[in-house]
Amino acid sequence: MTTFGDRSVSRRDVLRYGAVGVAAIAAGGVPGVSSAARKTLRRSSVTRGGTLNFARSIAPTTLDPANTIIAGDIYTLDKIFEPLYITSPAGKLTPWLATGYTVSKDLKTYTFNLRQGVKFSDGKPLTPADVVFSIDRARTDKKGPLSFLDFAITSLEAKGSSQVVAHLSAPWAPFISDISAFCNSIMPANFGGATESAFFQNPIGTGPFTTTGFKPNAASITLMKNPSYWQAGKPYLDAVDFKFVDDDNQRLLQIKGSQVDAIDLVPPSQVSALKSDSSLKVSLWPSWQVDLLVMNEKLPQFADRYVRRAINQAIDRNALVSAASFGTAKPGGSFFPPSLQYYWAGTPTLAYSVSAAKATLAKSKYPNGFSTELLIDGGVQKWQTFAQIIQQQLKAIGINVKLRPLDHASFESAFQKFDYDMFIDYAINDISDPDEMASFELDYHNGGSNSYWSSYNSPPVTSLVHAAQSEFNPAKRAKLYAKIQAAVAQDAPFVPLDYPPYIYATSTKLNGFAVNPGGAYRLENVWLA
Repeated sequence: MTTFGDRSVSRRDVLRYGAVGVAAIAAGGVPGVSSAARKTLRRSSVTRGGTLNFARSIAPTTLDPANTIIAGDIYTLDKIFEPLYITSPAGKLTPWLATGYTVSKDLKTYTFNLRQGVKFSDGKPLTPADVVFSIDRARTDKKGPLSFLDFAITSLEAKGSSQVVAHLSAPWAPFISDISAFCNSIMPANFGGATESAFFQNPIGTGPFTTTGFKPNAASITLMKNPSYWQAGKPYLDAVDFKFVDDDNQRLLQIKGSQVDAIDLVPPSQVSALKSDSSLKVSLWPSWQVDLLVMNEKLPQFADRYVRRAINQAIDRNALVSAASFGTAKPGGSFFPPSLQYYWAGTPTLAYSVSAAKATLAKSKYPNGFSTELLIDGGVQKWQTFAQIIQQQLKAIGINVKLRPLDHASFESAFQKFDYDMFIDYAINDISDPDEMASFELDYHNGGSNSYWSSYNSPPVTSLVHAAQSEFNPAKRAKLYAKIQAAVAQDAPFVPLDYPPYIYATSTKLNGFAVNPGGAYRLENVWLA
């Protein structure tokens, strides 16, 4: 057996298997925090108690980790439920409910060592049976949109009082990263004796917070401190009150008026003004995010490769960024963001050129253009600006675009039912391995979204995605992902518009807030001065 986690490994093993299994925690330390950071924490004067008032753009529709991909759901339930590993704010895989693992020589059997002393919010201890139930439910029973992440698992078994064994069908390079996804969060086996619906109204998890009486799409939700949380002395807060405000301007008014302590999705146009307010702090966090223009290939015009390529050539990403991002984002190219592992800067993207776009469209079945519709979330200022510019740029090649703004819930519902021609949305890689983004956006049959609801279906690209999943050699994986990015750039199922950061505005009294590149922000270390 090759050992990872808390025990020593050779340099050869690190190079072969990557750093994901090698992260060790100093004895008695805080998971995911360096020794220098722990010294800083000890020196800091932390104020305990109080309620964090947070205005967020999207309300949760469910607290079921296995049955969602909606940001409002994810960034609520991840305060209640936790997985075996997490992604730190630095983007590193970090042991969490597990302290480490061992893997067999054939790379098909992983044995996880569970952290001792972990309890659920009802005071009952975490057991291997809870882990087996939760991940089995996510991968087979529920068949949620991210169940493909657990594709390689053939079976899970509880071993003794503190271990879980995962058997894989084949070596799977992204496996530990997949285990860290929110969909693989742990809950009590058999819902602790409750029915499924009753459980998710009053969920029980190992996270720093809990809640009761959950109602989908409510105007607010309050999370209370979990008195049984396994990190002694945490969380520092007594409660978190999430208020859901889908209009950018309203959130800005609330943070400026000190009605809330934090807001998300700060419009780039407001960053400079907010930075001049001494009572506020504006933070731009690096992201694994790409803003995309998605085309519906169920429609004949977008099933035409020449049309998609022409649209890619007709859109000036530099103009979009200049007009709407105010220096906060970079123009899009590859569908992988530059911050993501295996991003290829040499991806042969289709350059902006109106004349080239007209020539390409002339080769299509629609040489004279056509009329279409662009669906957007009407509450997001940046995307409204993007849509207006795209409308003008496509008009130059004979494509007439009508804008269709909807409230957020209606917007999400529409594109997920394929009730759209084109839409603008963001794609985020939630985990440290790029397989999630590649699979979700390109594996039509197994990726959970029919290729990000575009219906793009390229068997050669799908074969490359599958090959990368079983390749452990970093250099060989890099070549596979370079081929994938090149093929997608030429097929043009999406227009990668820009690579934005996550922008938050917070009160200066808020401390310890951090966002990882997947967009998640843990709150057990947050406190109010």
